[in-house]
Amino acid sequence: MVDKISLLDVIELERTLHPGMDERDLQKLIYQSVFGGDHLLEDPQRYAEAVRAEWDHLPVGRTDPGVGALQPIDPEGKTARIHLNPCKEAGIDIERLIELLASQGRKNGRRPDYIERWNAVIGLAVDGAIPFSAEDIEQAGFPESTPHHGPAYGFASYRIVNDVTESMMAERLRRLGVR
Repeated sequence: MVDKISLLDVIELERTLHPGMDERDLQKLIYQSVFGGDHLLEDPQRYAEAVRAEWDHLPVGRTDPGVGALQPIDPEGKTARIHLNPCKEAGIDIERLIELLASQGRKNGRRPDYIERWNAVIGLAVDGAIPFSAEDIEQAGFPESTPHHGPAYGFASYRIVNDVTESMMAERLRRLGVR
């Protein structure tokens, strides 16, 4: 059973960071919360090259005040987005970060878990707890592939940490200076 209060907290944080988000962005958030970043981890070399290229083009000073490196994106607090700008501004070694992210355990999300969480989102919309149409959310359904952010989402540069609560991952993040 999905904890709707924690799910609402996740959605409200995302809306604070990206006020222009739409249903596609909400779908991506929920998709990532269930499936993590597994689809990007299938080819570690390609993953590393993509992160390096993005890192090299990040503008310093782009981080909003109060935005930390880790953004919880699931109601259990296990899955998080690690925002690259705060990491770069903190002087975190990109090679160590890439090695950590590319070698992380898989989330192995399941479609029934996504459907349950998505139905909880629909319930929040029906209750008026989130400013999205329940009908539009219902129509989005289960994506065939990883959703993309909508055009009004705004700047974002992050990767997914599948389980920040796993003891080895938590310790490695702490040693990198991400916690």
